[in-house]
Amino acid sequence: MIEKSKILTAIGIVVAVVISVYGIHQLYIQHEANRIDKFRKHAGFYVLKQDVNKTQDGGFVGFLSWKPGKKEQEEPLSPVIRELKVIFKVDGKNECQFKITDIEDSRFQLPYNEPFPFTKEQGQESKLERIFDYKVSQVGEQFYFELFRKSSGQTIFSTKDRPILFTDKYLEISTEMNEEMIFGLGDRRTDFQIKSGRYSFWNADAMWIDNGTPGKSIYGYHPMYLRREVIENNFHVTLFRNTYGLQVDYKQNQYLTYKTIGGNLDFKFFLGDSNPENAIKLYHNYVNGWILHPFWVQGFHQCRWGYKSSDQLMEVWDKYNSLQIPIDSLWSDIDYMYKYQDFTIDTERFNLTQMQTIYNLSNPQGVHWSSIIDVGISIEEEGAIKGQEMNIFIQSAKTKEPIIGTVWPGKTYFPDFNHPNSTEYWYEGFVNLTKYGLQQDGIWIDMNEYSNFVTGEVGKDESTLVNEIKTFFTSEKPNLPFNPLEVRRLDHRTLSLDAIHYSGDQAVLVNATKNYTITQYDMHNINGFGEGLATYKAAKRLGKKLTFILSRSSMFGSGRYVQHWNGDAFSTWEYLRLSIPSIMNFQMYGIPFVGDDICGLALDATAELCARWQQLGSLYPFSRNHNGDKYSPQEPYAFPKHPYVLSSTIKTLNVRYQLLKFYYHLFVKGNGLGTIFRPLFWEFPGDEQSYQHQFQFMLGDYLLASPVVYSGNTFTQKTKHCVYIPENSLFFDFYNYSPIQGGDHCFQVPFDAVVPMYIKSGKILHLQDRKNTLRSRFLDNRFTLLIALDENNESSGSILTINNYNEDDNIIQNCTEQQNCVANLSAKVNSKSGTEMEIEIKVNQAAASTNFQEIIVDKLIIVGIKKSESYKFKIIDMINNPFIINKDGSELNLQFDL
Repeated sequence: MIEKSKILTAIGIVVAVVISVYGIHQLYIQHEANRIDKFRKHAGFYVLKQDVNKTQDGGFVGFLSWKPGKKEQEEPLSPVIRELKVIFKVDGKNECQFKITDIEDSRFQLPYNEPFPFTKEQGQESKLERIFDYKVSQVGEQFYFELFRKSSGQTIFSTKDRPILFTDKYLEISTEMNEEMIFGLGDRRTDFQIKSGRYSFWNADAMWIDNGTPGKSIYGYHPMYLRREVIENNFHVTLFRNTYGLQVDYKQNQYLTYKTIGGNLDFKFFLGDSNPENAIKLYHNYVNGWILHPFWVQGFHQCRWGYKSSDQLMEVWDKYNSLQIPIDSLWSDIDYMYKYQDFTIDTERFNLTQMQTIYNLSNPQGVHWSSIIDVGISIEEEGAIKGQEMNIFIQSAKTKEPIIGTVWPGKTYFPDFNHPNSTEYWYEGFVNLTKYGLQQDGIWIDMNEYSNFVTGEVGKDESTLVNEIKTFFTSEKPNLPFNPLEVRRLDHRTLSLDAIHYSGDQAVLVNATKNYTITQYDMHNINGFGEGLATYKAAKRLGKKLTFILSRSSMFGSGRYVQHWNGDAFSTWEYLRLSIPSIMNFQMYGIPFVGDDICGLALDATAELCARWQQLGSLYPFSRNHNGDKYSPQEPYAFPKHPYVLSSTIKTLNVRYQLLKFYYHLFVKGNGLGTIFRPLFWEFPGDEQSYQHQFQFMLGDYLLASPVVYSGNTFTQKTKHCVYIPENSLFFDFYNYSPIQGGDHCFQVPFDAVVPMYIKSGKILHLQDRKNTLRSRFLDNRFTLLIALDENNESSGSILTINNYNEDDNIIQNCTEQQNCVANLSAKVNSKSGTEMEIEIKVNQAAASTNFQEIIVDKLIIVGIKKSESYKFKIIDMINNPFIINKDGSELNLQFDL
């Protein structure tokens, strides 16, 4: 018998060899990542060939010529494009475009029209009133471009004294930075204010935290940032309108450099004012705004990867019902499918009668069905044959057959959503699912980066293990002068970069130019957008009036078609905390209906963590508890030894449902533009301290929430918690109506609690606090007005003037596009004599076309009544004599005794 020590020694040697090979492999990848540096070291520069030609809109067109460096050594795989065209367009008084491209503007790029973002015409008069100006270099000098704000001279973008490189597969441009704050820069888990670092942009199935190290981007592609200017503290947005792999090298107070592997150097600028919301609205208008979801989606959702049968779904449903936990949707992850194949249900494990019982909305306890659709199509299912007949799969450059990857069902094909037949194919798949007698109310599209369990592709007869070993040791990898990920191949766990997409003139997304063959290299970051668009079109054809499509992958402009969640999350306090800036980022990106996996997807959530996450998650725009397979259950009732999880969840969800119509009204009122879940500084941009409190947030400009995001004392079951109230502001506690003024306020928050929350003085908030409601569809049209007075004893707000939120047609016909269903509320309290007071409430239409349906106010809560240097509140019950709002100009005059 071989001695145990010898076996261990042999295993150790094997492990050491593997680690060494892996280390060498990683060093090689990192060396290859910056092969372009050899060229950059001695590279020349572009000069302006002749004076720029001024254009009628106030911009210019110029031409650049490359002047090689004396020791320049060109990268052979990425030659310099020596003649370029530079374009500056004035698109409005506060919007412009700067672009460098080849002379014929023939490189692969997004079209400047729907479904992609495009400039909306503002008229010549607006262009003449522009609030910015520019400078360019002289003829024969090294080219530079500078954009600045007229009123302050503040530099918005400047390439002066910094290189501009434009090769076939490597482009670089930089702008100066000075004493700025920037926010945004892509889909990543990190702090809201961006710190110095190198940030990658390449859509990936990943769940890591990004500290400014290359290769840590996650699911989406959003190369924009919001910047606070030093002079005058105005805000502007810069979008890099490019979809290729990208790295942004950011050094605070010095520079920001873009390094991309294709396309053009194309920038859009949106100049706002001292209110960041205005710059963001300009950006949202450009990316075609965001879509409104159905009202029920505003409710609470329960999901788990691991509900493996309809019996388990029934058990969860019964528990929610018996424990009186509010819920609107019970989700199905991939478990419900037959062999994980799209558009199927495993009817042996999922009894259709049980499913139809759970999802029967005519039953008061019925909930909505939301279910997942992955992008990979199993090569064994009927859909694979149909897809081949319609020729809609991405092709392998090696075999000229559909490329084969490996995902949940095993070997899969991948739809090419650029193909003109792909939209019909995708629609037919959803139709097939309806044949089971179930209707998806919510559609969840996942794995759409595209995610692949192998790197590149496999052969029909090749195993996943063989492919992984081959990939690990092979030198056959993307041959690029620059890798924006640095630490990982670009095709790591996605498709081969040379995989072929449709390139004809009937393309759904992008037509090729000059017989160019479009490949995955070009389309990788657009894939999720394409699937979102196809799913949106299918949902519309299926009769969805307002759509709810939850997409993991996204791109700038995706919000016009889909909603989003932050993707997979670990059950840790850090992931809980960073969910907040992630949601704030997507407010800026134009997808405001977003949430996180409450209690986390991976690892076992502790009771304390889950309770705090349920409290925080109750205020997410999209509120869903989602757990992973193989981990401990984390439904609110799954912690019997810690009953505070259940009791706190019920309390905090009851608060959500009280606010549900208020929360939804923020989305309707936004009409596709602007933010909902806001950073604290959004409302207080002049308060420097507010920028430091990234885990507090505002709901609209009404409510300030300060969730507990750190662990506490498990013995006392309390956490010391501090709330920052901006200086010179006044808020009132949402629960007990006590005043709270500027500064830090610290106190103990029990584990069995709700999120500390405060209403801003001067605001009127409408809520429904008469009873606890378990489904959104049973909320009536009776409201309480919570009126927080300012120093002048006045306040204002708004409310929707419709009485039925459950019918999509009612919302669409009265509230969307050119229709309006928003009324403005104003209130003033006057002192009479002694303790006698009077309140006047007025209703005015927000637009000339406001549509009024009857809504009822049967309770007033007036807070902030100043008496004898203290603040009082008054609750007035009007259930027997309510205030009816049914027309413009409705008024209430009511006397009360304090």
